[in-house]
Amino acid sequence: MLARLAWAVYLTVLLAWLVFPIALVVIASFEGDLQVSLALRQFSLDAYRAIPRGYWESFRFTVSVAALATVCSLLISVPAAWGLVRGRLPERGVVSNLVLLPDIVPQLILGIALLTVFIPLRLSNSFAGVLLALMAMNLAMGLRFSEALLSGMAEEYEQAAQSLGAGRLTVFRLIVLPMIAPGVAIAALFLFMQNLIVFELLFFIAGPRATPISILLFSDIIDRGVVPQAIGMSALLVYAGIAFYAAVAMLLGPKYLAGTLMSRKG
Repeated sequence: MLARLAWAVYLTVLLAWLVFPIALVVIASFEGDLQVSLALRQFSLDAYRAIPRGYWESFRFTVSVAALATVCSLLISVPAAWGLVRGRLPERGVVSNLVLLPDIVPQLILGIALLTVFIPLRLSNSFAGVLLALMAMNLAMGLRFSEALLSGMAEEYEQAAQSLGAGRLTVFRLIVLPMIAPGVAIAALFLFMQNLIVFELLFFIAGPRATPISILLFSDIIDRGVVPQAIGMSALLVYAGIAFYAAVAMLLGPKYLAGTLMSRKG
């Protein structure tokens, strides 16, 4: 009995610690101040109404480049993972480890390195530059997800299709992709949410013509402090992440988000 009580307390504290920052931002957005009082008379939509046009433009820019970077990264990483896993290349381990370098190297260093390449190519302070920077960061996670999905999928389905005369591209398009599609959707969820809030990497790539919302919020908070419109926009980022998560959950069902996808072979 005591052990169960201790376990319940432990889980409660853990969940409270995880939910607290999100709940604080949402509640503060209705009060317009991070010093929340939880008084209903203080609740209003003033912080949302105060969001300037520049914030909305930056938010639309962030969502569009985050979504496009997610799609492009998966279009590259899924076929690459299929070639590495099913091709049984002896260099698979080397390639997989090299692709993980962006995750190992701090984003600060990666941003500086990309900036030195982007300046001569005139890609800094541009949509294309931000897109390529996010893709450089996303490919590692996309490849890891895809390799895990393909390693957990029984190869007999592909062999059966090939024995009936299907080519490798046909097998990939009609057999492999439909079977790993739920897992790819989950990978897209994590990639998109990561792209939505990434900061250190884009700090060097962004500029006045290509400003992600995380950079704009940081600049405004440094200049003017935590103003109500910044809190309101922060809450909108929370809503966007929750909405995307809910869409994937409703599309796939809770069992996939619980991590059971492709957990068994055969």
